[in-house]
Amino acid sequence: MPDKIFTHVPGMKIASEVPVLNADELSESVFHGEYVAHSRPCLIRGAVKHWPAVQKWRDADYLKNRSGQTGVYLYQSVNHITARRLKPKERVCSFAEALDYLNAADTKLGIVSTELLKELLPDLGDIRFLGKTEPSFWYTAARYFLYRNAGTSWHYHPFDETLTCQLIGRKKIGLVSSDPPFDQELCSIFFDEDYYENPAVFDGFDCSKLKWLSATLEEGDALYIPPLWWHGVVPQTQSFGATAAITWRSPLPVIAKCINKLAYDDVYMLGKTGAPGFQALLETARKLGLERELKIAWDRGV
Repeated sequence: MPDKIFTHVPGMKIASEVPVLNADELSESVFHGEYVAHSRPCLIRGAVKHWPAVQKWRDADYLKNRSGQTGVYLYQSVNHITARRLKPKERVCSFAEALDYLNAADTKLGIVSTELLKELLPDLGDIRFLGKTEPSFWYTAARYFLYRNAGTSWHYHPFDETLTCQLIGRKKIGLVSSDPPFDQELCSIFFDEDYYENPAVFDGFDCSKLKWLSATLEEGDALYIPPLWWHGVVPQTQSFGATAAITWRSPLPVIAKCINKLAYDDVYMLGKTGAPGFQALLETARKLGLERELKIAWDRGV
């Protein structure tokens, strides 16, 4: 099931590799000036290889002792974006119980996506090329994905910059920008998720007009994913895996572009009910003279 995130999407057959950078040679000015400022994805080799989590999180007992009693949602499926696919596979349990499931030899598929494991934050280290950033609007500073053979369906983040940091296992991520000529037809295909069973939903859609990208993350690597870039995730190893997503606020020109796109283009504000920093976003929109556009985007959102 997980590989259908890619195999039924024709664009992944023509995807180019994202630019690959070396963390030891990447400066803060280059990362922000050439990539973040222009919303250009890049893969940074060795970005988080020094984090304690890369070694410590292989030990299920260690994780249980730190955060085992925390309640989480365990999904015995891939990480779908539609409730009709995700909810039937949902199980509420402790993190310790979820770890037992994800590490069991007979488990074929499962994922925990959570921001609640505060006790694990000390196991995430610095990111030398990131520098000082402002708190994100839409997401917490760190989110955790612990899984077994489970990827994530195609989706995008309406706001905030993201570094997807691979801690355990290997995974491949496909990307495509929502900038024109992206259109509503592909948006509907991704939102409906019918491509899992029916590759014919792409019949007549010309994927070649879009710039498809892909990146394979090894342990210790990080992928920079700008806001409003569609991406799908597929694990490349079948054992227990772990990823951390680190987020921060975009530069003002990028925020302005996102607000305008969400107000007027074929992309919509996703997950608006759970945005912890919406008040800060509203204040920023006012400073940018885009309060009206943000309201339009909010009203169009889901």
